[in-house]
Amino acid sequence: MTIHRIQIDRRFSDLDQLGHVNNVVYGDYIQEARIRVNRRVRAEGIEMPAQVVARQEIDYIRPLHLNPEPIVVEVWVASVGNSSYVQLQRIFDNDGTLAAKARTVVVAFDPIAEKSLPLPASFREYLLGSLEVVE
Repeated sequence: MTIHRIQIDRRFSDLDQLGHVNNVVYGDYIQEARIRVNRRVRAEGIEMPAQVVARQEIDYIRPLHLNPEPIVVEVWVASVGNSSYVQLQRIFDNDGTLAAKARTVVVAFDPIAEKSLPLPASFREYLLGSLEVVE
């Protein structure tokens, strides 16, 4: 039952010509949050495989603008398979307003064989212990 809350600073280069954070950058924020969560997991001594994103869906709810205060990306595990898991993410503006929701399918990957592989037991156990149901 773990929801990770990751703070990420906005950059001037994140903006589009309308002064909004560009829609492509939301994927960058989600990726950055996923990387930071993975670092936390590795710091706990849990074996993690190489991973690839097989699918990512983002629902844009409201625009983000340049602000010196960081956004918050919540990340949690929604389901676990044999070689993949689903992470859900929510991006909040600094005032707590929901800006976007995302669903990311992450697959354990063997970079030499270039194919998926089963999740290592300790990592799968960690994921199963981290499952969170959020509406």
